[in-house]
This record gives sequence, structure tokens and C-alpha cells, in this order.
Amino acid sequence: MTDATARMTETAYWQTLNRKSLLRFFLFSALAEKPMHGYELADAVSTCSDGVRPTDAMIYPTLKELEANGYIVCRPEAVGERRRNVCTLTEQGLQAYRAAAEAWSWALPKIETAIHSAGVTGCCDVVQSSVTDPITEVTI
Repeated sequence: MTDATARMTETAYWQTLNRKSLLRFFLFSALAEKPMHGYELADAVSTCSDGVRPTDAMIYPTLKELEANGYIVCRPEAVGERRRNVCTLTEQGLQAYRAAAEAWSWALPKIETAIHSAGVTGCCDVVQSSVTDPITEVTI
């Protein structure tokens, strides 16, 4: 048994895997709300991942990749007394965010079923309230 497979019995292993695989989705989600710089984005993503702030080594290479592929545009702006690269979602980025959201909408019910099958309760019982969808800016 390798170290990686031995760690699969630990919740922390799966949390790290989830954070890495969801980083792009949560970056798109944050940028759909408003333009942000890297530090702000890391904070926004941390609220979606058990409060664990992604490292600079996770955020900045991903932002560069997204920018190089036309999903975001980053421009230097003065933020307080500092200059920061503020990133904005492009139309192509918004389309990617919508595609990702659609893919997750298919997967989430199946994930929830699997979680309950594993005997874990209480994690998926979210009370739905009226929220504003940042993609369409309508109340759902």
C-alpha cells in the first residue's frame, strides 16, 4: 500500500483533494460576483473550503492559466496604497462558470446520496432561502 492510498482513510486527504479540484469553480464563482485581486480571491475561496485559505502557489498559477486561456482579464489597479492585479471574468469565463455549474448540478445529488449511504448525516441538509444568483442577477 502506498502512502497516498494509506491516507485515503483520512478525512484531511479528501478535503485537500476537494479543494484542489474545486479551485477553478470557486474562483469563477467569486469573480461572477465582482472583480477581485488574488488576495481577495483566496479569502473568497476559503469561505467555500472549510475556511482553509488556498496557498499563493495554488491561486496565482491558476489565475495565470485562466488569463492565458481568456477566461479572466487581470489589470493593475491601485487598491489603497498598493497596486494589485484585479481580475475580471470574461464572457468566455462566464460560459465556463455556467458549464461547471451545470456539471456540478448533475453530480451533487449523486454525491449527497453517496454521503448518506456512507452513514454521514447532517452535512447536506441545507435550508434553501431566497438568494441572488450572480449569473442572472435574479432572485431564485
